[in-house]
Amino acid sequence: MNGQSMDNQKQKNNGEDCPICFQNVSFIINSNQIINNISVRIDRKGITGIIGPSGSGKSTFLRLLNRLISATTGRISLDEKSYDTIPVRELRKRIGLVQQRPYLFAKTVEDNLTYGPRIWGVSLSKKDLIELLDKVALPHEFLDRDVENLSGGEQQRVSVARSLANNPDILLLDEPTSALDIVSEEILENTIRNLSQEGIKIIIVTHSLEQTKRLTDQLLFLKDGKFIEKTSTKEFFHKYNEKEIRGFFKKKESR
Repeated sequence: MNGQSMDNQKQKNNGEDCPICFQNVSFIINSNQIINNISVRIDRKGITGIIGPSGSGKSTFLRLLNRLISATTGRISLDEKSYDTIPVRELRKRIGLVQQRPYLFAKTVEDNLTYGPRIWGVSLSKKDLIELLDKVALPHEFLDRDVENLSGGEQQRVSVARSLANNPDILLLDEPTSALDIVSEEILENTIRNLSQEGIKIIIVTHSLEQTKRLTDQLLFLKDGKFIEKTSTKEFFHKYNEKEIRGFFKKKESR
């Protein structure tokens, strides 16, 4: 695969829907049940928000999706294949994760973008790298910059671009704009919308009520580690009154 460009990486696996299914999934650590017997199917299309009160297990849910942790009981599957049968490295290539705080290598932006593809024997051209920066609204001059000299918003956008370099089917975002200024938040939200329109499934944890309204199409509502409901964003905000909804968004995720 040496010399293969991004254009030739577009080989999606096992069908177009690419759903993730949780079947009776629980996660327990130190006798504390963080995720409690969740069964839900996550559809391929649209931006799905994971919401719930502080401590409801939202971030843990994302880590299960990316297999940073494994379910204590139950089954998680991708395209009807159990996570247990998919090599971890392959799974994380297909399901990228961008965390609340950027975790970048202390090198240049280009070094960060080329790292993942290089593991798979893929060489990204300068054009490929510029296209990645375009997706996150950064100029091509940033390729030579040291990441330690970037602002928080710029680092977060590089984090997104680094995940995109692996050509994922699904992108997980854990409160990606919580530490950003208003301008950086707007830029990143536009990037998220564009990626969704290009066919990448976006799953986002957010504590922001307004961001949920702006960005998401569907919602998975968690409470005390349990799955409460799956609904469209429009239906959710119609079903619950403002006081109830604000109670779901009071604090940042602690799990």
